[in-house]
Amino acid sequence: MKLIRIHCHTDLNESLTTYNLEIHPDLLDLYRELGIIEVGEGSLNYEDLRRLQKMIRLRDNLGVNTIGASIIVDLLDKIEIMQDEIDSLRKK
Repeated sequence: MKLIRIHCHTDLNESLTTYNLEIHPDLLDLYRELGIIEVGEGSLNYEDLRRLQKMIRLRDNLGVNTIGASIIVDLLDKIEIMQDEIDSLRKK
């Protein structure tokens, strides 16, 4: 079985983040077909890569299926946005 290895190096003047993911090409195609990630010109954007990493961790560590992992990641993102809004309101 051949796996795709994804490397992402970002330097945002604040920190260096490195992602190393190994994923089967068929699974990557499934995520793309379900609209979970967008693959443009053979590459993923940072947010999709972060999302993919979370989903793989949920699948591998907790046994969550693909759709469940996608829903969990969506909910976690919404919670993060709401927490930022709450923090912003508390500062005012």
